[in-house]
Amino acid sequence: MDAGRGRRIDAAEARSMIRTATRTAARTALAALAAALLATAADAQTANKWGAIAFGGPDRKAGTAVDYPSASEARQAALDACGGACPQTIVFVANCAAVAENPSGASGWAKNRWRDRARSRALSACAQRGPACTVTAWACTTH
Repeated sequence: MDAGRGRRIDAAEARSMIRTATRTAARTALAALAAALLATAADAQTANKWGAIAFGGPDRKAGTAVDYPSASEARQAALDACGGACPQTIVFVANCAAVAENPSGASGWAKNRWRDRARSRALSACAQRGPACTVTAWACTTH
């Protein structure tokens, strides 16, 4: 036998080595598939968490709702929390939202993954319509 060559194997040993390699590859592929499915399920679960803010009207009342399975359920829950007196609603999924209003009735709203950014952008949107805006409602779904 040459020093640079390995030992010779017979057909039975070769088949055994191939079976072992095939099993290892199959287990690795199954583990990767399981991990991908779990990640997809977690993303889908988060993506189905809806929220809503109902707001507006002369008394600047607001109602919020988070982590509902559908947009319509979140909207209805926010309207219920507002007492049914809010003429405007915003709906969002896997996100945060904020509403800013001023005493004259100007308003602005924003959605963002981060609560503080949603709040600051809502204030900016309101400030374009009038002075003295304050955040009157905000909510975040589970991300």
